[in-house]
Amino acid sequence: MSKRVVVKWTQEKEFIAYDEAGGGAVGITGPNPAGRSMGASHLLLAALGGCMGTTIIAVMLKRRKQVESFEIEVVGEHIEEWPKTFTKVHLTYTIKGKDIEESTMERAVWLAENKYCTVSSSLGLPLTHEVVVINSAETPTTA
Repeated sequence: MSKRVVVKWTQEKEFIAYDEAGGGAVGITGPNPAGRSMGASHLLLAALGGCMGTTIIAVMLKRRKQVESFEIEVVGEHIEEWPKTFTKVHLTYTIKGKDIEESTMERAVWLAENKYCTVSSSLGLPLTHEVVVINSAETPTTA
């Protein structure tokens, strides 16, 4: 099985990536033109967050959890010299809903990181995380 994207140059310092169906357009810039598109290394972190997030939400919905909001902050540490390779990544998951247990979130994170997220397994980087659960009408708890 394979996946395919086509990346087209826009004749500026930007590329547009399309998936195999011709949709899913994403702008990619080099390191300089701020405010246009996301840089490639930021897109890598975004891909990790998106991959982890889709699995975690699927687990929560399968367990019939009422999720009101969900956000993932992804912070990658990298070396200073080119190619500025990432050395580790930390993810902070903040989820709000009704009757959401930290243990359920921790299990969902484990499943995403170790079993279902193609991006996390492809990166092969040390991943650390924290989970913040906000049950509706309560104060946040951190795991």
